[in-house]
Amino acid sequence: MPEPMLVTVSQLNKKINLMFDNEPDFGNIRVRGEVSDFKGMHPSGHYFFKLKDKGSSVNAIIFSGNKKAANGLKNGTEIVAQGYVSSYVPYGTYSLHITSVKSAQIGALSEGFERLKKKLEAEHLFEQKRPLPNNPEHICVITSETGDVIQDLRTILSRRCPQVKVTLIPTLVQGDKAPASIVSAFRAASRLDCDVIVFGRGGGSSEELAAFNDEAVARAVYNSKVPTISAVGHGPDFALTDFVADERAATMSEAAEKVVPDNNVIRETLEEKKRSLYNALCGIIDKKATALQHIDTELKLKSPTARIERNERELSVLRESIDRSINTRIERYERALPVLQEGLVRNVHTLIERSESRYEKARTLVEALNPFNVLLRGYSITYKDGRIVRISKGVKPGDTLEIKLHDGTINATVTSVEE
Repeated sequence: MPEPMLVTVSQLNKKINLMFDNEPDFGNIRVRGEVSDFKGMHPSGHYFFKLKDKGSSVNAIIFSGNKKAANGLKNGTEIVAQGYVSSYVPYGTYSLHITSVKSAQIGALSEGFERLKKKLEAEHLFEQKRPLPNNPEHICVITSETGDVIQDLRTILSRRCPQVKVTLIPTLVQGDKAPASIVSAFRAASRLDCDVIVFGRGGGSSEELAAFNDEAVARAVYNSKVPTISAVGHGPDFALTDFVADERAATMSEAAEKVVPDNNVIRETLEEKKRSLYNALCGIIDKKATALQHIDTELKLKSPTARIERNERELSVLRESIDRSINTRIERYERALPVLQEGLVRNVHTLIERSESRYEKARTLVEALNPFNVLLRGYSITYKDGRIVRISKGVKPGDTLEIKLHDGTINATVTSVEE
């Protein structure tokens, strides 16, 4: 065999460019495809995007001098673009340079996405939104084991919350075999005792994110026993799993920030709460100390010793007051005693004189009323059984009587009674 040609990279790219220039079909060609990664006008004034179908994609350019061709373009629409194919020698890439767009309609890929989205939405697969755990201990990550995505996620997790356990379940994230690989990864995650699942990839074109628009993948996300975070693509890109998952993050880095708390923030929060608690406790202690002082003062005032001392003081004051009052009265009585004695003597003499006069009158009256003095004048008193006989009917023949005279007693027996 002849020796193969040896060229530099630049020579190779130039030969490929000449091949495009010399091929008549590439000089004027029409290409049917779906617009993807269309982000509007570039700062240069050009439009850079891709045309794709189910199996492949090609870079497309509309130059700034042909802006009319870009009117109405948006992601998901199918167009028939006319132009020419050319390569870019420094990078060895080729692009379709579009000069006109003959027709536009919603692409088949976009139609499939919308159809499946409506189907899953009708089955309420988008309504399951479980809260993420506040402090997960174990996180499962479903993504490719190659590339910077998993390393970036680990770096952020270790910085924010190094104590959390991270288990990577590697999976394909693009290509025909990716959906089955992702579903299998979710089955593996279900066998692990994890608190949350983070899944996704590091962005890409719409066709590169197609695995996360697969129905089986969407159902695997919905059937997860633990909360899920979908981190598929960059900011403006949405996949079906973004709607099905419990939480959506624009990137894996954002997912890492959502799934775990920042230890530094927690530490600052705890320090602030510690200070607030310390200040609150100091305030409570101050209030209790003041209250304790009041209680101590009150107890001292109400204690038996304090009461005894207070009563002794009050008793001493009262005793002094009584002594002064007694002394005052004694002094008053001592001054008034001579006058009282003189008056008392006069009153006593007067009373004696009155008493003697009354006595004489009473004695004379008593003597006058004494029945025994009547006996001196010849009268007598008759008794029967110790009782005075006042009427004749009070006795009968045979009764024994006692007849009292002034100088003795006569015992007699009744022989007859005359009325």
